[in-house]
Amino acid sequence: MAAYSPPIKPRFRANIAGYSAETFRLWTGSATRWGAFAGVVGLFLVSQVPLVKRSLLQKTPLIGWYWKVEEEAK
Repeated sequence: MAAYSPPIKPRFRANIAGYSAETFRLWTGSATRWGAFAGVVGLFLVSQVPLVKRSLLQKTPLIGWYWKVEEEAK
């Protein structure tokens, strides 16, 4: 007697916390864009903090000139 073979077989997929690699790949682009946008907004919100202005924003290529402040001559 031949073993029974069902017409519809379950497809097993590896996943992490219920998310497959395909789902992760589809959401990566969107998450990257939202993260970059949040980072830029965060930088502009703290752009008036002197430490952030000197150490990060003034050293940014192409747009660092925007945050440079000329010191007054005494």
